[in-house]
Amino acid sequence: MNRHLRSLLIVWCAIAISPLINFADEPKSGALMQTLPADGVWVTYSVNVKVNEQESLMTITGRSVGQAFHDGKQGRFIEYEQTVGTPSDINIPQLGNLTWRLLAPEEAFGEGKDPLSKATHKWVQYGTQEPEVVESIQLKDPIFFTLFQGPQKNLKFEAVQENIVWQQGELKCRVISGENEKSFGQMTMKMAHRLFVHPDIPFGIGGLHQDTTLDFGGGPPVKVVIHATLQDHGKSAKPKLPNLVP
Repeated sequence: MNRHLRSLLIVWCAIAISPLINFADEPKSGALMQTLPADGVWVTYSVNVKVNEQESLMTITGRSVGQAFHDGKQGRFIEYEQTVGTPSDINIPQLGNLTWRLLAPEEAFGEGKDPLSKATHKWVQYGTQEPEVVESIQLKDPIFFTLFQGPQKNLKFEAVQENIVWQQGELKCRVISGENEKSFGQMTMKMAHRLFVHPDIPFGIGGLHQDTTLDFGGGPPVKVVIHATLQDHGKSAKPKLPNLVP
């Protein structure tokens, strides 16, 4: 094979293979809860929420707190607890103290999956109220549901990693970016996401940044910016709502 023909073949192979490499490196999903963590682990985040110009500080904890066999499938109890340090003057339930408890099949976890949407049993507790059974997270709290769906379109891994500083050092996280848009009646919700992912952290998330615009079909839109950073993680998690079982 002469040198000119060999050069053309190399260029053609590079062009043909390049899209396959890029495609293989694209994230399959932007859901915030994909990884099935070991039973008993927990992770906490420091979260800053800005609604228009009002800021609110909170701590969010995710816990893997037990297993249950239901409908022939092994399930995992997951708790998501939100504790507000600096309350907001805006009356939005999602900005208050709350705890979600979910039982999701273990097979629903994994890269590219969305186990939150597959949860067979769901409960939520707002503040000091009694916990209530939830038939549909999407109907009960569409904002929470959409936040945890993460980006759904224009997904990509950014070229530059995000440096996360936490209580035990620093982590270099890959960054998944993308967008999501949903309509609920008169309300339209547009979101731009950046997720900081790392395999050594329970649930795989080291932090995130979400820019959200809520348009209620009249009046000025509401701008919500959420920034969460890893605080700590460990083992021996204790459930907050252990009596809620199928």
